[in-house]
Amino acid sequence: MNSVKYLYLLFSIISFGNLNAQEVWSLQKCVEYAQENNLTIKQSRLLIEQAKLNEQLGKYSRYPSLNASSTFGYQFGRTIDPTTNGFITEGIGGQTLNLDAGLSLYNGGRINKNIKQSKLNREAAEADLLQSANDITLVIATTYLNVLFAKEQLTASKQRLDLTFEQKKQTQKLITAGAIPANDVLDVDAQIARNEQDLVAQENSLAVSLLNLKQLLQLAPDFKLDVEVPNISWDENADIEALTMAGIYDQAVFTQPFIKAGELRLKSAEMQVDIARADLMPSLTLFGGIDSRYSTKSPQFSESDFELGSPIPVVINGNAGSIQTFGPVQNGEVSYFEQIGDNLGQSIGLNIRVPIFNNHRAKLAMEQAKINISNTLIQNEQAKQQLKTDIQGAITNAKASRKQMEASSRTVNATKAAYENALKKFELGAINTFELSSAKNQFDNAEVQSIVAKYDYIFKLKVVDFYRGKQITLN
Repeated sequence: MNSVKYLYLLFSIISFGNLNAQEVWSLQKCVEYAQENNLTIKQSRLLIEQAKLNEQLGKYSRYPSLNASSTFGYQFGRTIDPTTNGFITEGIGGQTLNLDAGLSLYNGGRINKNIKQSKLNREAAEADLLQSANDITLVIATTYLNVLFAKEQLTASKQRLDLTFEQKKQTQKLITAGAIPANDVLDVDAQIARNEQDLVAQENSLAVSLLNLKQLLQLAPDFKLDVEVPNISWDENADIEALTMAGIYDQAVFTQPFIKAGELRLKSAEMQVDIARADLMPSLTLFGGIDSRYSTKSPQFSESDFELGSPIPVVINGNAGSIQTFGPVQNGEVSYFEQIGDNLGQSIGLNIRVPIFNNHRAKLAMEQAKINISNTLIQNEQAKQQLKTDIQGAITNAKASRKQMEASSRTVNATKAAYENALKKFELGAINTFELSSAKNQFDNAEVQSIVAKYDYIFKLKVVDFYRGKQITLN
């Protein structure tokens, strides 16, 4: 007996620990977690960062460019001596150093137009991120409502099972009193079995709904997650029939980010035409540079050291004669840094480029940009038409759900009254357990359908609020 108590205590401690480990999340927390971890939203953020980099790249294009380069090589065989420009057969090592700068003065406004287009693309990417966040919020709200629906179904199933057990107690009392036959308890046992089966089904439904929510949030399947049950509210007196597609559409055009993103992409496509046209314009560039050289065969000469060369015979005015030549004396090689300093050269100038014929590339690029404008216009129109269709469907569904909820509520009231009346008759022995079970089943089914209708109507209202630009909440 002590062992049994010990095991029971241990099981209770373990269960209590697991219960404490379970996290209860609200709808707001689910939405915030998804917006931080959802892969689609992460991709949207990366696209924004990429668009920002492109925008910075356009701005930096206004700045001058500065590049340094150097080459080093070794020549051998018959080559030219860089110091005498004469042919020699010795090996010579050499190095060149260059520092080049450039600044675009005019290029048809291409840089400014690229900057404007990059800004439009970045704003479109930001609108896409907002749309992704809105979409994931709506999906999470739907899945969250499914969990709440499953929870309420499970609670109702437990209550039905408890009521059936109470009915069995009452039946046994009536059997003991001799008011009804003993076999009537079998009908109650069958009802208990059906209620227990329904309870298992509702537990499985809740588990599946929670799993769907965890998968949507990209949580591990074994993550201990439960949801907060809010006091769900909605405007029961809302005039659903007054909702019109035109009224909500006028709101949605300004609140749905994907509409704004389409308009921004249209402006970007129009800007691409101007960018392509810039290739037909002349361009003007300011350039400058510094260069120097080094050679392993660069000799050093002294200004005061000369030697007499061999006399060269010449004829002057018909008379024979000769010319005495002088030559510098080579005292050694010039050092590396001395050569770099002595051979330093500078350059500066303007470069103008006038396009004359380039295989019609600029004109074809303009035509392609114009086609892209037409395609973007069609895409935007398709998006607006789809938005109208979705809004009309949301309004129609909301109106139908409202009627279904009201009808199911009336059915619940009617079947509840019928069940309560049947229960009184059963207690008086006027009806048997089969008739009582039938009345109870009708009441149970009406309650189930009422719960379904209520959550369906709540969801349909949230969809309408979504298109009206309202924040999706359950409170």
